[in-house]
Amino acid sequence: MAFNSIRPVFSLVNQEGQTFTNSDLHGKYSLVFFGFTNCAVVCPRALKRLSDVLAGLGPAAERVNVYYISVDPARDTPGVMKNFITKRFPKFIGLTGTKEQIDSARKEFHVFAKAKHDANALGGYVVPHTAITYLLDMEGYIVDHFNDVLTSKVVTGRVLDKIKNGPDAPSEGVPEPPSTGKVEYEQESLKPLDVKMVQSIRHIGNLARQLKGDWANMMGASDLNDGFGAYRYQLAFMYYALSLAHFHRLPAAPGYFRETMERMIKKMLEPDVWFYWHDASTGGGAMHTPPKPMLFDPIETDNIMYSAYLQVMTAMYNSLYDDDRYQKPGALTFKYNVFLWGPPEGYEFVWDQNRVNDQIYRNMVKEGYLGVACEPWCIYQVCNQVPILGFRLNDALKEDSDVAGEVTKGYVEAWETKGDGIITDQGVFNTFYMTHLNMPVAVPGGSGEAWTGFMMNAWNHELVQKNYESRLEELLFPKPDGSLSVNVGPLDTMETNQLYLATGGVWGWIAAWATEMGDDETRDRLLSYADKYFNPRVQNGGLMYPRNDTLWDKDHNYVMVSPILSNAILPLTRLNVKHGLKRLYENPWGAKNRAHYDEPALVEVDFNVDVYRAVYIASSRTLLFDVAVFENGVHGNVALGRVFGKGNWTLLRDGHEIASGTSDALSDPSQNKGLPRIRRGGHNLASPLGWAYMGKTDSGLKQEGDLLRLSVTGTKVVSYELKWDA
Repeated sequence: MAFNSIRPVFSLVNQEGQTFTNSDLHGKYSLVFFGFTNCAVVCPRALKRLSDVLAGLGPAAERVNVYYISVDPARDTPGVMKNFITKRFPKFIGLTGTKEQIDSARKEFHVFAKAKHDANALGGYVVPHTAITYLLDMEGYIVDHFNDVLTSKVVTGRVLDKIKNGPDAPSEGVPEPPSTGKVEYEQESLKPLDVKMVQSIRHIGNLARQLKGDWANMMGASDLNDGFGAYRYQLAFMYYALSLAHFHRLPAAPGYFRETMERMIKKMLEPDVWFYWHDASTGGGAMHTPPKPMLFDPIETDNIMYSAYLQVMTAMYNSLYDDDRYQKPGALTFKYNVFLWGPPEGYEFVWDQNRVNDQIYRNMVKEGYLGVACEPWCIYQVCNQVPILGFRLNDALKEDSDVAGEVTKGYVEAWETKGDGIITDQGVFNTFYMTHLNMPVAVPGGSGEAWTGFMMNAWNHELVQKNYESRLEELLFPKPDGSLSVNVGPLDTMETNQLYLATGGVWGWIAAWATEMGDDETRDRLLSYADKYFNPRVQNGGLMYPRNDTLWDKDHNYVMVSPILSNAILPLTRLNVKHGLKRLYENPWGAKNRAHYDEPALVEVDFNVDVYRAVYIASSRTLLFDVAVFENGVHGNVALGRVFGKGNWTLLRDGHEIASGTSDALSDPSQNKGLPRIRRGGHNLASPLGWAYMGKTDSGLKQEGDLLRLSVTGTKVVSYELKWDA
């Protein structure tokens, strides 16, 4: 949820057995964390971090209280809380109460907690709960919140920033917040991916590797596979999910994503994806638009819901990999060789990355920057967020270009003058503009709003943030189990095919929007719902949610799963980060930001290998990467590139040195031949054979030209550090 302006109201009992209400918070800043004294992992880690934060605050710690609120009132009596706090965290204040008091406090903070049977735990149960720390100001308003992966250094900096810049800031005595380089975002690439993130990447990779014409797990319920079942939408947003994961989470693993992304661009050029639009977008329909003959060429006019997706995919590839292959003349050629109908020579339309970008720009200017039509006469806002991102990526590939700046300025002016504003007076996004009637149309329902907000946050954050905060409560509703679901509207009244055409993304776009806005709690609670009601399963190592055409289960829980939800939007929700599109838009890799291309990286990764972490830390000259194969019985390799020419180096595996080299070559491992060997348990810790030398392990590493190739076996994740001398 959006926490700013929330002032929790509660009445609890402190560790001394005295009544404690929200009024008792006033006068100091408060750090509040919910947990329980029998918690084995999450709470001890969070409380240790809060101890480190207090220490890091220095003199400012006198202005901050730390509160630990129990979610386990049956076991955590005031006496138990006092004993726990006094022994372990004497500077903290413990709070508990009756079940009713705790439940009321949890709701005020939007905290989920529910007891779960665990025969190994004291009392036979544990209490999974939201692992977020809340910062309240001196009047008891929530002014910030910190998820579980932020470092104490980052949290300390943000607390100091609030104290130093708040309306009640002291004139002196508050140190400057510590510098953290990437500030609040540093954890995104330093923290390994979780299993579901890795499985989401593999699911997309599996789909990209299906043979031509094989659209298994991508075919939707709508007739002709149109609407949200269309392959173009799935391919594009799967591609964006991988792009954001590479850019933010695994910046040193280009080889993990590159081949999959090449395959997806190739699939976008298949006639199955682009040809049918000529017949499907001719006017009429629910909008009663005049008929309009369409061209077979999918780029030349209208059809922005295809052309812009291809524009972004190719420009993103160029930006991520410093590879201009799609700029070559004819690199994007659409070809359909028919046999019994159509022109004898078939259909062929020759384009490339630059020509696609330029054509979309011309079409945008032709419409006065209002946008390019999707369907005849209908300019949708959401579809025109995509080319704005495409213009920005193409700008970044040049030394001096700002087409995106020109277009966004013109876009705002056009919608203000022609469309009565980007957002209506009722506070919702205008859905599209009908050019033949010169009027905007706002279609009710959260799908278009969330989809538009997710994309527009890249360049229009303040407007989108305001809209997000005002619309969120209406779009969501809590479940008794602590998860969240989406108000999907009166779907039962729709015709069957229209239902599938229009609603395939309604649930997921709100989850994707929450992630982009940094609303971790809403994202996590929506994903909790998906994992409970959408029947997740692992197929060939990839996490998928099988298609389900049924709207509701017997308890009236929404359970419909479309291919785009499973294949694209849920992976995007898991893999994106706070302001992921916004930060990529503001500073993409390219001509003005080239340092990344020279950093050491995993430049080749076999498809059998999963990458959990890959980041180069320039300040310490260290490449960190964590890898494993996706299932037992397979093996693979990763190739490390940009290694040489930087001085002497050492490779460590799980903290043990396994290889070293000079600026030019891998050192000769024969120096180890005279050392006794011992058998090591678990082949992941040594060579594929499980042998290790005393003092150094067999590395499984060999040099191939300017690459170092490393063998990967076993499903246990192994951590590597490649370090250069200072």
